[in-house]
Amino acid sequence: MTASMNRRARLRAALDRDLRRTARRLLVAGGLDAVTLAAIAREVGVTPPAIYRYYSGRGDLLLALAKDLIAELVGELEAASAAYPDDRPDRQLTAMVRAFPAWAARNRAEYGFVFGTPSPAAGNLYEQITKTWNIEVGGAFGKRYLRLWRQRPFDVPADDELEPSLRKQLSDYRAIVGLDPMPLGAILVFIECWSRIYASISFDVFGFMSATFTDMAPMHERMCRGICELLDVEYEPPET
Repeated sequence: MTASMNRRARLRAALDRDLRRTARRLLVAGGLDAVTLAAIAREVGVTPPAIYRYYSGRGDLLLALAKDLIAELVGELEAASAAYPDDRPDRQLTAMVRAFPAWAARNRAEYGFVFGTPSPAAGNLYEQITKTWNIEVGGAFGKRYLRLWRQRPFDVPADDELEPSLRKQLSDYRAIVGLDPMPLGAILVFIECWSRIYASISFDVFGFMSATFTDMAPMHERMCRGICELLDVEYEPPET
């Protein structure tokens, strides 16, 4: 009885993985509109109703796929950080800043799905996706950022220099990412760093300047240098 139940559980888990892997292949091949339950079922070799044993619908499966992609990205960020000791959060952060564009360049469709402009085909699930990556990706960067702040605080705007509405939003974000008890000015700098990372990657992935910029690596590195300046840490070129 137990062996039979374990076998069924393994088969169920294997099929679940196949569903999400197939959804990813369809996303890469044809965009989000191509990721339908019928197409997934056809590729996997099951009937569409069988998918409802695993997910409540297309949105639920897409959210699971997004969480897989976010976990994969965070794993690469963590691996990049692990190349340096915890007493060098500056090096950990710059390694992660470089690892993010590298992941995005290899996974353009996936980056667009998780971090891009929401598609009508995705319904209202982007609120959940955005919350997830804010917590997971923001938390991965935030852990090292907080360590850097505790090691060597840098100049940031004072709370009373910030607009009241901005202070409230920064406070909410600080709680979500787990950056208490950093001052709100430091949270603002954190978000400014993120905006530079996002802009640099998005210019590359979405080809905003592809007519003239065919190699974005130098721009990514300039972005990394700019973040070092914001954090008042020494910039060190990537190891070759």
